Amino acid sequence: MVLKRRGITLTVIFLLLIFLLLTGCSKKTGDIVKDSEGFPVHIVDDMGRNVVIDREPQRIISLAPSNTEILFALNLGERIVGVTEYCDYPQEANNKEKIGGFSTPNIEKVISLNPDLVIATSMHQKAVEELERLGVPVIVLFPKKVSDVLKNITLIGRATGQEDVAEGLVKDLKARMDAVTDKTGKIPEGKRPRVYYEVWHDPLITAGPDTFVDDLITLAGGINIAGDSKSSYPEISLEVVIQKDPQIFIYSHHGDSRQDIGQIYSRQNWQDISAIKDRKIYTIDQNLVQRGTPRLVDGLEELAKMLHPDLF
Repeated sequence: MVLKRRGITLTVIFLLLIFLLLTGCSKKTGDIVKDSEGFPVHIVDDMGRNVVIDREPQRIISLAPSNTEILFALNLGERIVGVTEYCDYPQEANNKEKIGGFSTPNIEKVISLNPDLVIATSMHQKAVEELERLGVPVIVLFPKKVSDVLKNITLIGRATGQEDVAEGLVKDLKARMDAVTDKTGKIPEGKRPRVYYEVWHDPLITAGPDTFVDDLITLAGGINIAGDSKSSYPEISLEVVIQKDPQIFIYSHHGDSRQDIGQIYSRQNWQDISAIKDRKIYTIDQNLVQRGTPRLVDGLEELAKMLHPDLF
């Protein structure tokens, strides 16, 4: 009887060994073994850095308002332990511990909060290097177009165990974008209005290539008069504005510019510009068109109504 039991036991062990060998050999080179919760996770961020997240992050710090918005949109608000002084959306972000300014994060403060994940931007190179030396996982985001933001949402969702939430959010945002571009994409070049977007009025600063504004104007069915500039936020002369004769004027001044629509209409030497003559000056919340968050789609919808009120 004992021998029989021993025989059965040896048979079971033998079969288990064969199973383990077969399943082990089936893995491809470079595969990452994940635990039952889907971690560790291996990702490549916007700067081409390979980042490994060993465990599902529970203490996350954001070094930019845009990153903070993405985290909240992915239902990660309770896991956020630190944000910048400029992180003001959603309202709950104002109640989070502050780790310094956008461009001047306090690394000692960041470390004191014991984060297991930090979300940074391309302007945080020094901070990223310091955090890496201390063994803190850092993901760097550097989106330039709305499509890049959607990819960032997917990336952060994967890094935080919120893949399903990210997938649903991206699907919804894409559907809203398609509702706009299905109409604007059919507009011929000759019927797309020329648009001047004013970031600041003294000196005149506009938004050029590699900006969300430029991308959104194009998606909304317009032509950015500064789309061929050599820099992203170039200073532009009145002479160039007059020469390119924008049909739509949109402004979103940073801070308190003390400029309202009435003052813009009364600017000297602007009267011959089509947007001024046709009374087509509009204002928009800068955070809807200049901050890399899901709200860019809100900005797209607003711009589309400004540029093509007959379609929306």
